[in-house]
Amino acid sequence: MLKKDKKEYVYSKLDELLKPQGYKFYKAGLDPCYNLNTEDYVVSLIFNFKDMGEVYLGNIILSIKVVEDIMYEIKKPNQNYEHVDFKKYYLYTLMDKSYMKDEKSDEYIDTMDQLQVLVDKYVNYLETSGKEFIETYSYLPNVLRKMDELQAEGKYWSEILSGSDENLFRGLIVSKLCNDINFKEKVKYVDSIFYETPDDWLPYYEKLKERLKTVEPIYNL
Repeated sequence: MLKKDKKEYVYSKLDELLKPQGYKFYKAGLDPCYNLNTEDYVVSLIFNFKDMGEVYLGNIILSIKVVEDIMYEIKKPNQNYEHVDFKKYYLYTLMDKSYMKDEKSDEYIDTMDQLQVLVDKYVNYLETSGKEFIETYSYLPNVLRKMDELQAEGKYWSEILSGSDENLFRGLIVSKLCNDINFKEKVKYVDSIFYETPDDWLPYYEKLKERLKTVEPIYNL
């Protein structure tokens, strides 16, 4: 199949599903996407059609605006933010990694039958577990509960929050916004990471800690 034929089929099927829900399609560039921009969060679905024949249908990505406004303000070392236009490109708070685990989302596609199977699986994901992911984690207290579950299991917040070191920034922002009774303990935990081996991140972390002093909780758990 030609790349343009793959794109035409995928976009036609997703237009039927997503545009009635309020998603907008952004075609320009190497990573076309559908975004749903709500008052409190943005859902992003990013795609890629490779020259060698692979088709990538992206996991659901959530940008929680109250979190990412602070992340944009603080920023991170050695990063160019010119691409963040808050229209097509956002900073991402968390990603649903279940689709990547359960389905091979980057597949070599050569026939229409193969493409139909891939798109049907993807549409089913968006209408079932993907929809549940959005409903669950667009509500910050549920993000905090997941963070606490992971920590209790000896796992890391990066399994739910986006970014390398900056997932720790997001974790503290979520904790403060939720009026988390364990906020100070979480700060101590993150302190132990950034102060134990200081690097380029430390000035940004100290800036975040000052900013958190002025962040007012929006939930009271």
